[in-house]
Amino acid sequence: MARAAGVSIAVVSYALNGRPGVSAATRERVLRVADEFGWRPSAAARSLRTGPRTIGLVVDRCAASSAHATALLDLVTALQDVVAARGFALMLQVVDDAHAAVALYGSWWAERRFDVMVVTDVLAQDPRIDALRRLRAPAVVVGPPQGVHELAGVHVDEDDAYRRIGRYLLELGHRDVAAITGPETQLRTRARVAALRAVVDPAGGLVVHEPTTSTPEAAAVATRRLLTSPAPPTALVHDTDQMALAALDVARRTGRAVPWDLSVVAGADSALCHLSTPALTTVPSVQAQVGAAAGEVVLAVLDGEPAATRTVVAGALAIRGSTGPRGR
Repeated sequence: MARAAGVSIAVVSYALNGRPGVSAATRERVLRVADEFGWRPSAAARSLRTGPRTIGLVVDRCAASSAHATALLDLVTALQDVVAARGFALMLQVVDDAHAAVALYGSWWAERRFDVMVVTDVLAQDPRIDALRRLRAPAVVVGPPQGVHELAGVHVDEDDAYRRIGRYLLELGHRDVAAITGPETQLRTRARVAALRAVVDPAGGLVVHEPTTSTPEAAAVATRRLLTSPAPPTALVHDTDQMALAALDVARRTGRAVPWDLSVVAGADSALCHLSTPALTTVPSVQAQVGAAAGEVVLAVLDGEPAATRTVVAGALAIRGSTGPRGR
């Protein structure tokens, strides 16, 4: 580029990096040549000098699907607000699965594209956690504490929230409860179902677990199968707002009146839960708080503080029209 622009290598460096000492005409000529050559700055080289100042977040398509999009956006926005106050950018990429995330971690870390990686939707056997530990890359894990290991982390107290759901349904007289959740491979799913069972089973009830892919369509299929079975449940607990909305539609189509014949609870709140008919009883959404806590833990990691786990507690259940006393 220096030869094509008719200047020295030092002038090219000054022009490309916006440093003083180069006339406007010369800078324009160098930038035009760089554009013609298709030149782009090396992220790896720049990070050796200044550090990437970037927080990485890689999510799979299931987590980024419509059923989870609102919760993910709340988390990302709050996380970005916290780290941006310290001059860090958030780099988000969607991949097909955990193994694709592992490959991306390797290339990003080799190029020093991120300072800290944030991991969400933790799996029971998660290759992403293993890869980050192997790379010795700084990371913050958003998920149940058993998936964090020695890494820093943030988790929602799913045990408390779902025990609260279990106690509420028992008070209404429900003993046959179905949990329609995301994939069983997720630690969050296991924690939620275990908490429900810990309350309902000792009271003489039964929790049936129906894991799905988390889409409204999959939730509708599972709900129909349950409601048309010989011993249908009287209460349904769904992971997300959209899954619960799908259940309301299936209930109407199968002749179940909500809440008189069937109670429905959503594990995450949103505006849709207020607008449905009937409005959905939910666990309050805390994704914004989780994102903010994750940002604070990221900054603590960058400051060299010991790895620690922060806990976010969901508030009291939002009781609405989709739940009522057992009708039979």
